[in-house]
Amino acid sequence: MKNLNLILALIILNACTHYSTQDEPIASVTVEHPYQTDSIIERPRIFFPDLVSTSIDKFNTSFSPDGKTIYYTATSQKLGLTGIAFQKFDNGSFQTPEFVPFVSHDIPIADVQISPDGKYLLYSTFKDYEGKKEGFHFDLWRSENVNGQWQTPQPMDSLLNSAGNEFYPVMTDGGTLYFNSDASGNSDLYFSRYENGAYQPPIRLPDIINTPEREADAFIARDESYIIFVRVDQPDGLGNSDLYISFRTGDNQWTAPKHMGERVNSPQIDGSPYVTPDGKYLFFTSGRLTEGIKEKAMSSYQAFQSTLSSHQNGSLNFYYLSFDPEDFR
Repeated sequence: MKNLNLILALIILNACTHYSTQDEPIASVTVEHPYQTDSIIERPRIFFPDLVSTSIDKFNTSFSPDGKTIYYTATSQKLGLTGIAFQKFDNGSFQTPEFVPFVSHDIPIADVQISPDGKYLLYSTFKDYEGKKEGFHFDLWRSENVNGQWQTPQPMDSLLNSAGNEFYPVMTDGGTLYFNSDASGNSDLYFSRYENGAYQPPIRLPDIINTPEREADAFIARDESYIIFVRVDQPDGLGNSDLYISFRTGDNQWTAPKHMGERVNSPQIDGSPYVTPDGKYLFFTSGRLTEGIKEKAMSSYQAFQSTLSSHQNGSLNFYYLSFDPEDFR
């Protein structure tokens, strides 16, 4: 539960800071693809404001292999609800959001990720099941896509799910699963190889990645060449949570993580990294505010009301920019 609680709590903690950002979609004309463009996006840009990025808090992004369907977690702290939603891109725009068929009003599900081949939808939930280890904790689950329909989800291998919390499952091309777990008492990053039709015992990433502080929300490159993840309350951080990148140099060997700098991170919440299937764009969740929006909101009550019902109300939303991992090496 700590992962979800952390994200929601940070919304409030960051409400008093500003951050300049481009706040327009790529173009106002019809486009053939939701994020692919001939131009370079140098600074984080909000993703389809008031259509995908809205006044509702959202975190965690994943796309179908063709990039034409976006999946994410939508949440309401006031209502105590968290569920997985998706939107299809068609005729130059995104369609109305829908929930996946297995959302529930009483059981939060979050941290959705689509496998590289589009066959599986992975997520985290505290739903009970036969064989679940004792206690109140989130485990990893999976739904298979059969003929375009997501099937009834099943908990993942018992080797992956501990008596602690497991979150943010991301799969590589080879089927290896990366995720974070607090089974040891602290939120750390792990991976599990898929061999001979089964997942192997999870292996903790080395201390150069995992510190006594919290590491979470790790996106692993499909070929495992790099990893982007979240660290919380770090001395070199700009906000409460920031994105870091590390490069794989051998079997469970990684370079010292590098803060991704002001080009990516802001004084507010930054998390849930995701690199698009074509490898060219970095998406992430942020609660950053457009510079001057607080002054604008208080210029009149009508402006206040309008701002609160827009994507500019400080909600967690989706930002993206052009991405080349070599720029951070």
